[in-house]
Amino acid sequence: MFQKISVLLSFIAFLFSLNNCATMSAREDGLQVIFVKAPADSHIYLDGEKIGETFGASLIDSPKKDPNKQYKLRIEKDGFEPKEIEVTKEIHMLFGWNLIFLVGAPIGFAVDYFSGSYLHYNRWVEVELDQKSNFKVNLNSESNRIYVQKRDIDRALPVSVKFEKVSNVTYEATDANGNPIQNSSAGQQRPSGEYGDEANLLQGYYKISGYYYSKDYNTSRTASVTRVAKLPGTKVLVIPGGGVGAICGTMDEKTNRTTFYWIHLPEFISKKLGESKSLQSYYLANHCEQVFDLKQYLSQS
Repeated sequence: MFQKISVLLSFIAFLFSLNNCATMSAREDGLQVIFVKAPADSHIYLDGEKIGETFGASLIDSPKKDPNKQYKLRIEKDGFEPKEIEVTKEIHMLFGWNLIFLVGAPIGFAVDYFSGSYLHYNRWVEVELDQKSNFKVNLNSESNRIYVQKRDIDRALPVSVKFEKVSNVTYEATDANGNPIQNSSAGQQRPSGEYGDEANLLQGYYKISGYYYSKDYNTSRTASVTRVAKLPGTKVLVIPGGGVGAICGTMDEKTNRTTFYWIHLPEFISKKLGESKSLQSYYLANHCEQVFDLKQYLSQS
């Protein structure tokens, strides 16, 4: 009899550990990461603190840690009316997995619900700006100055870069006008790494040359669409030191020409996230074409 009770208790404990899915997936410190995609060349603020340009990331208190906390994002860009939105909560996807194990579901639901783990903030936030104005970003504001200071503390560190949507791409260190640096033997280089899409770059100017190339699969990966720009492109990008970044290729649909743009997470933000730099650069690269206002960006390139 005692043995049967012991087995039953062990089984319940197993179901308990298995079924409170959302609780198990949460960070131990009660924090979570959010990523913000915004218009190209925009400035992203979370509760007044600048967290990025074009692409931002931050650690925030999860609803489990502080159920009454509300976070507000503000997006600013020259020529557009600033926009403020609240970061919304949603039911954790893993909360529903309790239903898979019907016997232990009530236990899982109860643990997730009363611990607050059934809710989390939307991990990916997209913000569009559509109302044009004469607004100018105040680059001398305290928040901007603090962001730049923190970013530039790590300017001597290399930045881990992933190249995305590119073919036959090369990069070369130059001056601000795109002229090769004198007495430099580096010259044009190609990305390296396992997939030939990585580089560690120091702070400075880099001339990027190559073709836009994209191969997109359907959800079942049974078919794909390949798009290649007819004309190559060359662009000088300013690369800050430290953190992770992505050099994205894109194409002007009217002229079929290639151009490039830069997405970056500074070192001081990157190291807070608790995720590997390779994973962070993967996030950046896989959202190259999801940055808003790309058409306007292309027209200005």
